[in-house]
Amino acid sequence: MKGSRQPPHAPDAAGSGSAAVQRGAPPRGPSLATEMIRGVLSLVGAVLGLGWGSWWMDVGWLTGPNTLLYMSVLGLLIGYLASGGVAKRWGGHLDRWLRRAADLPPDVVLAAGTGATAGLLITVLINNVLDAVPGFTWYWSLLIATLLITASSWFFVRNRRLFSVARVLQTNPAAAALSVRDKLVDTSAIIDGRLVEVVEANFLDGRLLVPQFVLAELQRIADADEPLRRKRGRRGLEVLDRLVQQLHLPTEVIQDEAGSGAVDDRLIRLCLERPADLITTDYNLDRVAALQGVRVLNLNQLANAVKAAFLPGERLSLTIAKPGREAGQGLAYLEDGTMVVVEDAAELVGNTVDTQVTSSLQTNMGRMIFARVSLDERAGHDGA
Repeated sequence: MKGSRQPPHAPDAAGSGSAAVQRGAPPRGPSLATEMIRGVLSLVGAVLGLGWGSWWMDVGWLTGPNTLLYMSVLGLLIGYLASGGVAKRWGGHLDRWLRRAADLPPDVVLAAGTGATAGLLITVLINNVLDAVPGFTWYWSLLIATLLITASSWFFVRNRRLFSVARVLQTNPAAAALSVRDKLVDTSAIIDGRLVEVVEANFLDGRLLVPQFVLAELQRIADADEPLRRKRGRRGLEVLDRLVQQLHLPTEVIQDEAGSGAVDDRLIRLCLERPADLITTDYNLDRVAALQGVRVLNLNQLANAVKAAFLPGERLSLTIAKPGREAGQGLAYLEDGTMVVVEDAAELVGNTVDTQVTSSLQTNMGRMIFARVSLDERAGHDGA
């Protein structure tokens, strides 16, 4: 089931914020699934009342023109009254099943429908062949239809990628450019906070999906005893609140449970099942997901990609912040946080100097720029 559009609430220090909201909420009535079960069982009671009335009229126990109507109404009332406990017990299971069915990806629904249609067609052909066989009755036909529809639907769902338009999109770049995929958001990307600005800049399309187990992990982090960890969790809940409220991209909390195990493993399985892209800042999750065929959108890689590129020979005015790891090196930082290694600048810590770019290096952790102090700047400091 798709999550509501209401923003999630961060728990207070005592962890009782959500409980207080629940205590103040009005009592909920029976769910739709519970009423559906009671309605079906009531109809069963009406049918049984009609059957018993007909039988009792045949044996002469009852007479009268309206006996069947009275027995049907009586069976309906008995069925409704007696079905309360059963409906309440199984209504929750049916409600969860309906939520999961409503959140099934379109390709799964299409594959299941195609498989069921194929199973029905094969059943019709088999019935035409076996119709002349002695002893072949309707319940054999029903059994064959059930088995074929189940097997065919399972086969098409398990192998839906072979029949879906995904293979067409892979071989047709023009069609692939028009495809829109959902994006599953990792806990690290939510806590990072930059995703809100990326969304508001219109660099993403489709839907942002936050699985329920990711939201539960955020709440566990926000309830942690360690102050820094608790602060990160609450920041993540605030960022998720902003994502839900922004209007550029639909953001939904989904109830889809991808089995059990670690959160990272469940995210990868869910991305493969839907299929969907994964937004994260976790380098290890990025590598593992990419190896399993998931398209990963790493915010750190995006940030590195949009940083300004400096060519060898360009001049930069930098403030040397601290000595470097190697002897004689000084470290400076650009406004976007890019580190610049300046040769022979260890003694210039705290000074703003004119430098000249010599080279740059792109690493998994970001871009590093190497520079040296310009000759004029060096001569001025040596003269001083």
